[in-house]
Amino acid sequence: MLKRWLLFLKQLYLSFPIQLIILHFKRNHLLLFLWFLLFAFAEGWIAKRFGVMSLFLFPEYLDKSNWLSFLIVGVSLGGFAVAFHLYSYILHGARFRFIATTKKPFLVFSYNNMIIPLLFILFYLYRSYTYQTDNELVSHEAAVLNLLSFLGGLLLFGIISYVYFIMTNKNFLSIKKVDKLGAFQTSLHRRESWSKMQQKVPAWNVGYYVLPLFIVRIARDVHHYSDEWIDDIINQNHINASIYEFVAILSFFLIGAFSNNAVFLIPAVASVFLFMTIILMIVSAFFSWMKGWTLSVIVIMLLVVNALSDNVDWLSVKSQAFGLDYSNAQVVYSGESIESLSPNTAQQTDLQNMYKVLDARKENAGNDSIMVLINVSGGGHRSSAWTFLTLFKTDSILSGKLYDNTYLISGASGGMIGASYWREAMWRRRQNADPFTFTEHFNYLTSDLLNPIIFTLVSNDFSFRFRRSSYNGVKYSHDRAFSFENQLNTNTHQWFNVPLIAYREKEQKAEIPMIIFTPTILNDGRRLLISPLDISFLSNEKKDRLGNRETVIENIEFRSLFKEQGANELRFLSALRMNATFPYILPAVTLPSTPEMEVMDAGIRDNYGKLTTYEFLNSTKDWVNENMKKVIIIQVRYRDRDIDPEEIDQSLLSRISTPIGTIYGNFERVQEYLQDDLMKELETNLEVDIEWLNFELSTKDDEPVSLNFHLSRLEKKYILSAINKQENQRTINRLKSAFGSK
Repeated sequence: MLKRWLLFLKQLYLSFPIQLIILHFKRNHLLLFLWFLLFAFAEGWIAKRFGVMSLFLFPEYLDKSNWLSFLIVGVSLGGFAVAFHLYSYILHGARFRFIATTKKPFLVFSYNNMIIPLLFILFYLYRSYTYQTDNELVSHEAAVLNLLSFLGGLLLFGIISYVYFIMTNKNFLSIKKVDKLGAFQTSLHRRESWSKMQQKVPAWNVGYYVLPLFIVRIARDVHHYSDEWIDDIINQNHINASIYEFVAILSFFLIGAFSNNAVFLIPAVASVFLFMTIILMIVSAFFSWMKGWTLSVIVIMLLVVNALSDNVDWLSVKSQAFGLDYSNAQVVYSGESIESLSPNTAQQTDLQNMYKVLDARKENAGNDSIMVLINVSGGGHRSSAWTFLTLFKTDSILSGKLYDNTYLISGASGGMIGASYWREAMWRRRQNADPFTFTEHFNYLTSDLLNPIIFTLVSNDFSFRFRRSSYNGVKYSHDRAFSFENQLNTNTHQWFNVPLIAYREKEQKAEIPMIIFTPTILNDGRRLLISPLDISFLSNEKKDRLGNRETVIENIEFRSLFKEQGANELRFLSALRMNATFPYILPAVTLPSTPEMEVMDAGIRDNYGKLTTYEFLNSTKDWVNENMKKVIIIQVRYRDRDIDPEEIDQSLLSRISTPIGTIYGNFERVQEYLQDDLMKELETNLEVDIEWLNFELSTKDDEPVSLNFHLSRLEKKYILSAINKQENQRTINRLKSAFGSK
């Protein structure tokens, strides 16, 4: 019995499928890495917080997740699997010359090379089914239908490939009936016959191979056959691969070029499969020419491209703010220009004009002596949805008093998108120009933004950016930032497709609360203040309470600095994007200055808007002390303020990563510590009562909602229910008490 088992294990070890697995682990590290990425994306090991897992497991096409989106994903995965087989075959087929004696050499190779693709398919079916039913609340029947469509896409591509290769492949018997074709390689690969390749690589010992229906055959010896015959057989498959290369590359660029048409905006995961297919082609072509020098050559080429990218337009990766004029003379951004930007006379004039705005807002609120300032946290779609829900529901309960008494809204990222949407919807309601219910508003606002971002990242931003898109007749480089704005424009009914200056009159007349965006300037860590109003008084040097220290200007007023570059015409959607530019998901925004200014998410400096609130109240404290009896500062947060110490992992790798990881992990906490100190100082400067009220989406014990621009149905359901939490209802009751509501 033992001998039988040992014989079986030996035969299994020598079988073609197992030998191919061993070959991949020994030689095909790139292929294994790509498959690892697919497993990692599907399991959520990589980029889960960015929402990539949700796009993998529940793909969208034409703004819907259904059988068609899964069918496209299945077809694209089939294409990647065929590329995997082709380039394993081209690079390593010379080690297995026995396959030339089979009826269909490439198909036999592919069938025995299916272990890794089959494992991923089974893994994907399991993960997608559980995600659909648990997170997207899809019925079991609908989930099964989606996955059957996915398998149908795989089968469809498999049938097409099978028919193509069965019609074009030659075997040993058929090649003897025709004249010698000559040794050809693919259009990307070096021309070299397999017989010569065989002399350069050691033979791979294979005892058995498998045919469909698990039929086992003995691998035949081919040393007594002519090298020329075998080369003709094998190289015929290389010609077929050339056609596949051409079709795949053409498809990749066509989809990217026509992605403005929604039909070509395929699911993001499908574009990932297609991109990986291109990567396989390029690297395998390099390997066929460079052999062991491949990695070194690729690294050197990347370094050369990086060195040239700053001076070559078509290699540039700069993202622009739409509406600004980049053709004009660029403004000088330096210490001298910053100091001369807002003279004291201008600051005093702007402050006096701000007092007029505050007077008008108070009058519009029925001369109520309560001032509300709203701070909203960053956090992608979760903060956008939570902010809109909280403000809409609370204002409804207070019969519109929240909106009427709100003077300023500040914050970061998604929270400011939700707050801007709430402000616009409330204003339109009062003009009888809002046809949507709350549920419709919520569904529109939480519609997916991530799929067009990832699709454009893969199909456009990772390659050469030849595409241009226009806004107001001006051409800008097309990138994922443009796709983000266009999709957000669609989700918000084109309300924000207006220049920044369009809100100036409404804010001056206090018809709507003021909004100040504060993206972070990467060049020096300062904050860029974006508002349709003149707010140079906020860019004042910090007053030194001791009177003996030199302080620096922290805030730069956007409209003053970029006046000649058309700051007033900045697209409001671009202002929202600049304030919500989360690293990697969206590119940093380059502004027309010398040196070029780059800005990113406001949350880098002030994730809750408290710093802007402090500076605004501190600058207008004379008016506040004279006109207000109470200031209510509402924080709409995605998590509570409870901060419990965390145990630090003492493993060797953790000791290496902990210093950097701890700094990043405590980033927001450090902000809170510093800003709490500022607020304590503010309380001594104001002669009115200050009340802090928090609306919190989750606590430390809750399952966190993902940080990205995509929400699952389960996450939306959780957000909708969070307003009913005891702590949030208590906050609403305190507001009702403050406004005298019952």
